[in-house]
Amino acid sequence: MGSAQDYVEVEVPSYFRCPISMELMRDPVTVSTGVTYDRQSIENWIFSCKKKTCPATMQQLENFDLTPNHTLRRLIKGWCVANRSKGVEQIPTPRPPIDSDQVSKLLQAALRSPWLEGINALKKLRSLARESEANRRCIAAFGSIHVLASLINSYCCEENENENFGACEEALGILHLIPITQETAKSLTETVFIRSMALILRKGTTEARLHAAALLQKVSTWVSDWEFIARERIDIFQGLVEIIMGEVCHQASVAALVVLIAICKKSRKNRLQAIEAGAVFSLIELLPDAEKPKCEKLLDLLDMLVDYAEGRAAMADHGMGIAVVSKKIIRVSETATKKAVRILWSLCTYSSNPSILRDTLQYGAVSKLCTLQQLDCTNKTKQKAKEVLKLHANTFRASPCLPHLMRSYY
Repeated sequence: MGSAQDYVEVEVPSYFRCPISMELMRDPVTVSTGVTYDRQSIENWIFSCKKKTCPATMQQLENFDLTPNHTLRRLIKGWCVANRSKGVEQIPTPRPPIDSDQVSKLLQAALRSPWLEGINALKKLRSLARESEANRRCIAAFGSIHVLASLINSYCCEENENENFGACEEALGILHLIPITQETAKSLTETVFIRSMALILRKGTTEARLHAAALLQKVSTWVSDWEFIARERIDIFQGLVEIIMGEVCHQASVAALVVLIAICKKSRKNRLQAIEAGAVFSLIELLPDAEKPKCEKLLDLLDMLVDYAEGRAAMADHGMGIAVVSKKIIRVSETATKKAVRILWSLCTYSSNPSILRDTLQYGAVSKLCTLQQLDCTNKTKQKAKEVLKLHANTFRASPCLPHLMRSYY
């Protein structure tokens, strides 16, 4: 029972509550401004949210040192004991953060011990990483990212996948938790490591695939050049598409989508490989039920892929591609409208045929393109819509599918 709502008969003193979570503090620590917070809340504020100010005063923090407030903790502990009969549970004694010696011993055990002992060392390190942000920072500061990546590379190969996949997944379970920098992100884009990630994305457990997608998403925030994937013929696309389509979980699906966007953004060869892996079909299948943030990402990637004839052909082959894209115009957001119009423009400009033009009319795309001319949207979006309408004016004007009121546009 840690939250205030758990205490029915007793009111938690305001000075025992964390100013961030408003819950009873379990491990109170004081920052440089003199304000005390619960360790988990302030660590999340500083290290996960990347804030550099004190939440209560909004003053700039001189440093990120967190000093345990033992006096306040003793008072909270005493209050819990005094109110035990009213349902208040005693707060547990917080574990001290790990140090570099502990990290070193566990990594050495993972590297040099027999297989089972190595697995146990990795499990212990993973458990410590889960405990607190301070532990995760300590593990990262020791240089463990390179060691863990090396372990994954040595364990994760087609020949050893049954024997050592467990050790590989434990190492990945640690690696995806700890913070990375631009320098360490670059080291995680080495060909051998990305091959390991590709194998896990295809054949790993559900948890391992989630961790691989999450780690690659973190790496993608630092790295923009993914051309090497096509150059080195790394088969990562099938695994990413399967996660996006299979909905292993929402978090994994979004992470894989973000990674695929990053990989395809600046590489024509990567886009073509994504198309070959069935990305276009998967994106169209997911669009109808996608909410705004995910919908925008799906349309963004689809827009990239239909830049090429292969992508446009895959969309035309689906049968409902134009229908689901047209439905997103106006209804979701300005960003979604912009991307949807670009997709229709690519199809109608470079791959138009009677079937595509018929679907554009039948599923209401032409009506929406006409409507956009009267709405407050970006000039580029209006221009793309106008180009489609003018390019196929004769076909659209002659069709009985065009609403009577829209004929005035022509």
